[in-house]
This record gives sequence, structure tokens and C-alpha cells, in this order.
Amino acid sequence: MLKVILFALSTGLSLMIGVILGTSLKISQKVIAAIMAFGSGVLICALTFGLMEEAFKHGGFDAVILGFLAGGGVFILGDFIIHRFGGRNYKRSKRNRKTRETNGKAIFFGAMLDGIPESIALGIALLSKNGIGILMVSAIFLSNLPESISSVDDLEKEGMSKKQIYFMWGIVSIVVAATAIMSYLFMDKLAANTLGIIEAFASGAILAMLADSMIPEAYETGGYLIGLLTILGFLTAFILSKA
Repeated sequence: MLKVILFALSTGLSLMIGVILGTSLKISQKVIAAIMAFGSGVLICALTFGLMEEAFKHGGFDAVILGFLAGGGVFILGDFIIHRFGGRNYKRSKRNRKTRETNGKAIFFGAMLDGIPESIALGIALLSKNGIGILMVSAIFLSNLPESISSVDDLEKEGMSKKQIYFMWGIVSIVVAATAIMSYLFMDKLAANTLGIIEAFASGAILAMLADSMIPEAYETGGYLIGLLTILGFLTAFILSKA
């Protein structure tokens, strides 16, 4: 259980590390994009050879198809709504950013939309005996860092103080860490088919997040190098999973 708590806390800690870096350092957008790309590759590997395999074992094709499509659809709908309220503008490059102002509350809910499926997936991964827990926590750590770093500049421009920014991301950190722990504690009590649906749901939501947000944003800043870094992230995760 101590391992689960430490892994869960590390996902929340990564958000706070990103905020600290964002408020104290001027980090190159290309460095942020590189982290996003590598983390995306690791996440794709963890989803493919971890969560989706587990979902199929627990629920078969019906659970996988239903959960995966539902997870992706819910994320896309939520992402669309949050974007309409300015919650994704901090993830757009300066030259392509629309005139719509960034909204702190929308950023908050956007972070929740990104973080909760990842945390559910982490809790389930830690229940698994196939060793994907370390891959999942590594991927989430890498994806959380650039998200919180990128938000700082726009939140400050909106008039939020550093204390308010830390408080906002602190709440997100607590929620995602608690979600991972609760997922670990309660998911194994569910019927196998239900667990399979939830695993596939989390996978669909995370993949939609990668396709709609992380990878396009990374490519916009990093160009063709992003493809290579994503491949390297996937390959590294695959090798570690088989070592």
C-alpha cells in the first residue's frame, strides 16, 4: 500500500513541480514540447500493452468497444466545452492562439478532465500484475509537468497571484492523487466486465487527450523532432516493460 501511496503522490507532485518551475524559471517551449512528446510515447505504450490488454481480459470485446468509445467521446465533449470557455488557450502556441482570453476556472476543470482518467488508469495499473504501474506513473509524471508549467504565464496575466496559482494546482494535485488511491482500493471489488469497461473508458479518454492536446501542441512547437521523441518514448517504455 505504501508503494501505491507514493506513486499516487508522485503524480500530484509532478504538477506542483511544474508550477514551481513555471513561476521561477523561463523554460524553453521546445524543452516543454520534448517532454510532452516523450511522455506521450510512454503513455501510448502503457495503454496499448497494459490497460487495453487488461480491459480485454476482464470484459472481452463488448467491454473494450463500449468503454473505449465512451471514454474518448466524453473527453472530446468535455474538452470542447472547456475550450469554449478559454480553458485550453494556454496550450496553444503564441502565434496560433485565438483571441479568446484564458479563464482560470476553465483551466482548473481542464486539468481535472486530463488528470482524473490518468489517475483512474494508474490505480488500475497498480492492481495489475504485469508491471505497467511504473510505466503509467512515469508517463503521467512526464505529461503533468508541461501542463502545469504552460499554464503559469497565462494565469499570471489573468491577474492571479503566485499564491493563488499554487493553491489552484494544489487542489488539482490532491484530487488526482486521491483518485489514484481510491481507484486502487475499490476497482478490484467490481465485477470483471465492469472493470473492463472502466479500464477501456480510461484508455479512450487518455488517448483522446493525447490526440487532441499533447501531441498537436508538442508538434506545433517542436516540429518534426516530436515524432522521433514520441517513438523513443514508446520504445523506451516497451523495453522497460519486457526487461
